[in-house]
Amino acid sequence: MRKTVGFLISGFLLIFLIGCNGNEYKLEWHDTKEEAIAHGTAEEGIEDSSILSIEEINEETIVFYTFKGSFGVASIAESDEGYAWYRSTNYVGFSGEGPYVTMGFSFETESGNEISVLVGKASDDNISKMRLSGDGAEKELQVFEGSRLFFTTHEAPFHSLELTPIEENKS
Repeated sequence: MRKTVGFLISGFLLIFLIGCNGNEYKLEWHDTKEEAIAHGTAEEGIEDSSILSIEEINEETIVFYTFKGSFGVASIAESDEGYAWYRSTNYVGFSGEGPYVTMGFSFETESGNEISVLVGKASDDNISKMRLSGDGAEKELQVFEGSRLFFTTHEAPFHSLELTPIEENKS
């Protein structure tokens, strides 16, 4: 019995160590941000038309995009070596009932900055924008036609944010 328990513990430790060693993320450096974005999107199989926005947030370049119907976010790492594509979070997909669904998450850039994101998907075709309140001044979020996704970064806690759909009658 002791040999079996010892064997199982050794097996779990081996699997754990192999799993940890395989998670190392290698950055590939480029001379410009544009080259880093082009390389990152090509490596991940993202089409140029899938990029929703490229924004400067907290002195970092952040790329928001769609991939196979899901939402993705990456940052552009910057060092003496140049610029590199860095994605620290999984893609966000949506399912559910109702006119729209939302979720919030935070991601960490390569330099260690944490950025909070609110993302959602409008299933009601009459929703053209979303009004966000609870994070300073009210703002309107674009609903992207092809993906029906909308998003923003925010400072306030996710639970304090309020969304109101803005409908456009498309009859």
